[in-house]
Amino acid sequence: MIMEHPMDPQEQIVTITSQGQLTIPRFVRKKFSIKGSTKAVLRTEGRTIVVEPKNDFWSLSGSLTSTVRLTDRQMSAARAAFPKKWARKV
Repeated sequence: MIMEHPMDPQEQIVTITSQGQLTIPRFVRKKFSIKGSTKAVLRTEGRTIVVEPKNDFWSLSGSLTSTVRLTDRQMSAARAAFPKKWARKV
């Protein structure tokens, strides 16, 4: 059940299920352009839970232009090496 907070229209009370799941309200998903399944970083700050949406590397496809051209084999090798050599450990 989702109820709007009477003091702040940008806040809502949400339910955390027994499995630890919660639904992000539509206005928040819209504000952060969250469409479909999205990865997020979760951290605690004192008694506050902070959830920060993150785009994964592959969702950025086409957002940058380059003159670099790779064969399919080179691209596969680069993709396989990325998580081992470059990905940030969270």
